[in-house]
Amino acid sequence: MTTDLWEYRPGSHPAADLTLVGYEVHATDGPVGRVEQDAGDHLLVDADPWVPGTRVLVPAGLVARLDHLDRAVHLDCPRARLSTAPPAAAAVDLTDPHPG
Repeated sequence: MTTDLWEYRPGSHPAADLTLVGYEVHATDGPVGRVEQDAGDHLLVDADPWVPGTRVLVPAGLVARLDHLDRAVHLDCPRARLSTAPPAAAAVDLTDPHPG
């Protein structure tokens, strides 16, 4: 069974009334940054600690688990895979049903 890259995996989705803004994001090989925007199908992450001045779009399908006590999002991929994600500017296109 394959998982859609833009949908949370079963068991990794946050509660409907919970936002992940402010959560720390961790790849399998280290920290990525902090969630700046939680758009439902993706997270926009301020990756400044990893790559200064960079924002990264993280598809929801890469989220392996959430740790609400530590306010952390754990991904099941290395940081290098995130460098192939769409640019953060694409976040607007993904959330706007009527791109202009």
